[in-house]
Amino acid sequence: MKATVITKVDPPLGWVIFNRPHVKNAFNLQMWEEVPKAIVRIALDPQVRIILLKGEGGNFGAGADIKELLEYSQEPLLARAYADKVNFCFFTMGQVEKPMIALVEGYTLGGGAMVATACDLRVVSDEATVGIPLPRLGLAVEPLGIKRLMETVGLSWASKFLLTADPIPLEDLKLSGWATSVVAHDKVENEAKNLADRIMKNSPTAIQMTKRIIREWLKSSLERKEKILEEAFARCMLGDEFIEGAKAFMEKRKPKFSL
Repeated sequence: MKATVITKVDPPLGWVIFNRPHVKNAFNLQMWEEVPKAIVRIALDPQVRIILLKGEGGNFGAGADIKELLEYSQEPLLARAYADKVNFCFFTMGQVEKPMIALVEGYTLGGGAMVATACDLRVVSDEATVGIPLPRLGLAVEPLGIKRLMETVGLSWASKFLLTADPIPLEDLKLSGWATSVVAHDKVENEAKNLADRIMKNSPTAIQMTKRIIREWLKSSLERKEKILEEAFARCMLGDEFIEGAKAFMEKRKPKFSL
C-alpha cells in the first residue's frame, strides 16, 4: 500500500508531506491514520526542532475523500470509527511540543483546512483556496477541529467560517489571525523557513514549555493541571539554557542554544 504521508528530516527541520497529489491530497481514512503517526515520529526525532507540514503537488489538502466517505455512510459503526480517527489526529497534534508550521498552498479545504488550523502557525500562499465547505455536504466539522478553530480565531470568525461554508477571502484569513502571513505563491517555503529560523533563535526548552503552558490554559479549569503551569516556568529557570541566555544578554551577544 502506497504511503499517503511522507516524512523527511533535514535538521533542524522535520517535514510531514501529504502524498495523494492525484486527488489534491484529499484525506482518506489511511491518511487520517498516518498523519498522527508521522507527526509523532518526526516530533520524537532529537535532530528536529520545527515541524513543517505541506502537500505534495501544490495543494495542502482538498478536504475529505468524499467517495470513501459515502462508503462509510449509513453504517453507524463505520461512521463512528472514521470520526474517531479524525478526532485522534487533532488530539495528537495538540500534544506535540515542537512548533508546527503549515505551508498553505492550493486547495486547503475541509479536513485539510482543519489540519492547518491544528498547527501553531500558517504561511499562506496568495493563490491558496481556503474554506470549510463541509455543511454544504451535510457534514459538521469534528468537535476537536471546531474547538481548535475557535481557539485560533475566536467564536465570531469561527462561526462565520463554519456556518457560511464559503471560501475564505485572504483578507479575512489575515484579519482573523488564521494566517500568520500571506506571501506570493513561490515564496511560501522560504517564508516558512524564515519563520522557523526566527523561532530557533530561542531556547528549545523555553519553546517547549511555552507550548505546554498554552495547552494547559486552553483546557477547562476542571481539566487543567496547575502543577504543570507552575513547573514549566521553574524548569526554564533551572536549566542551562536560561544561564546561557542571560549571560548572552548581559554580554550583548547572541545566545548559543544547542538542540
